Amino acid sequence: MLPIIDLHCDTIHALVAGERSGNLRESDAHVDLRWMIEAGNVTTCFALFVDKLAHASPWRRAEQLYAHFSKEMQEESAHIVQVCYPNEQGNKTLQQAILSVEELGILEGNLARVATLASWGVRLATLTWNHENELGYPHHMKGGLKPFGHEVVEALEENRILVDVSHLNDEGFFSVAEMARAPFIASHSNARALTNHSRNLSDEMIKTLADKGGVIGLNFCPSFLSEDWGHSSIEAMVAHAMHIHRVGGSSVLALGTDFDGISGELEVAHYPELAKLYDALLKAGLSNQDLEKMWYGNAFRVLSEAP
Repeated sequence: MLPIIDLHCDTIHALVAGERSGNLRESDAHVDLRWMIEAGNVTTCFALFVDKLAHASPWRRAEQLYAHFSKEMQEESAHIVQVCYPNEQGNKTLQQAILSVEELGILEGNLARVATLASWGVRLATLTWNHENELGYPHHMKGGLKPFGHEVVEALEENRILVDVSHLNDEGFFSVAEMARAPFIASHSNARALTNHSRNLSDEMIKTLADKGGVIGLNFCPSFLSEDWGHSSIEAMVAHAMHIHRVGGSSVLALGTDFDGISGELEVAHYPELAKLYDALLKAGLSNQDLEKMWYGNAFRVLSEAP
């Protein structure tokens, strides 16, 4: 079985918010240790996701999520370890967890908190979620990066945290592309040419991201894959992956499932079921080498080398 790197899941938020019951060892979530162990060698990017409008202090909420994540890592240390760089422990018997942030509105305008996130081991962070914040504007709004957004991008790179443009709007995307000194990523986004959703990337954005050495994590969300908002199909996943491959090349494709942050009927609902997607992509024309890069190689590169 190939190693797997998943650039985005919302499992920690789902467990803390009570949207899923159980814990990281065993739950009714799409991601838990049972599924990771069955799939073999999995590195999952667990997002500290905060809806900034739902909490009086987004930063305090992020601290609560981080405390829960740390508790899970301690209690399940026989099976999973937090890493900043994949395979840095050199122990393939352990599953690996990488910490990410979804919504840098949690900074509450305090630039020094970027260094705090780095001390937690955060390795990638989206500048926005679905609301305007101090950095810029989300995918469905107009407006470029704000001055604080420019400062944060610089601070992220200085602290070896990947800039994640999923959820960011088009103007913000190109602002990041212009100023970024290192590869940046879209951890969980698809192709707008196939599904005209503002959360997806245009062909120009795909090319730009590829030219910068970044990666795009294929998102399993039904509404980003097709007009059938209740069903996430392998057929639609294949179509988006093949389009991104044609436009950006084999070095830009990765996985960003968005597990436990999406709803609907998922044909790939847990990591072991990725084998079905692998077979479908092989039949569609991707090579085993292409798929090795998509499954882990491309994400491994950016997580290991950048910024």
